[in-house]
Amino acid sequence: MTLTSLTFLLLAAPDPRFAASVVSYSDLGFGVYGDPGAVLGKPATWIRDVVNGGPEERVAVSWGYPAWDTDPDGRPVVVTVRPGGHITVSFDPPIMNDPRHWYGYDFIVYGNPVIGCDRGVSWDTDLANVRVTAGGDFIEPAAVSVSPDGVVWHTYPVGPYSGADAYWPTMAHLWNRQTKGWGPESDWTKPVPPGWQRSLLVGLSLADVSDLLQGSAGGCAFDLAPSGFKSIRFIKVTGSWSEVDGFSRVGRPTWPIRQQPRDH
Repeated sequence: MTLTSLTFLLLAAPDPRFAASVVSYSDLGFGVYGDPGAVLGKPATWIRDVVNGGPEERVAVSWGYPAWDTDPDGRPVVVTVRPGGHITVSFDPPIMNDPRHWYGYDFIVYGNPVIGCDRGVSWDTDLANVRVTAGGDFIEPAAVSVSPDGVVWHTYPVGPYSGADAYWPTMAHLWNRQTKGWGPESDWTKPVPPGWQRSLLVGLSLADVSDLLQGSAGGCAFDLAPSGFKSIRFIKVTGSWSEVDGFSRVGRPTWPIRQQPRDH
């Protein structure tokens, strides 16, 4: 093997933060929503905005604009799992049950839930001027199951804070209040701080939400402890017309944090 080919292989290696492969699937959506490969790798960061236009029809995925259709290059970004269907992914290396992970969570599922806001978001919107309303949400929680071997499974209860395409939406980038624009990418391995409740966000601006996320990219986080597994390799989403954008393992903080009780 030449040095050039070795370099190519290293660059092409999958990012271990995210799902490495699709193991199986059935009854997915139609058109761009039926590509199982859409759930692999990093969740969507930018979307082609065919509604509002703007430069290159490009808008960041955020609490004000969920992932849908395609990215600016025309690649599908989410997959729909229809009732009776499923999609199963694998991680390499396995995901460990580790209380030292952020807030004790171990993995995150990203969908495209919608949080009600008092106005729409486009490429030039200042998020400080967009506020969360009391209603107008759209979530489609679906069952999430985990397994170390693909044979024995644990399925989590389904609810607004526990499921694929449940709370919380994706915030792919940090919001910069000074420039009124997007900053660096958020941390895909950091969950939403525990204890968040939907009702507590009413009246906050999306800029406030970005600050409160403390760098988290959002998503619905899960702890492996209830499964009884020391580690898992497989995650399965069972369909209910839910969308899945991606999966990530949870990382560890670089400084000690005080464990907080979770309300969900």
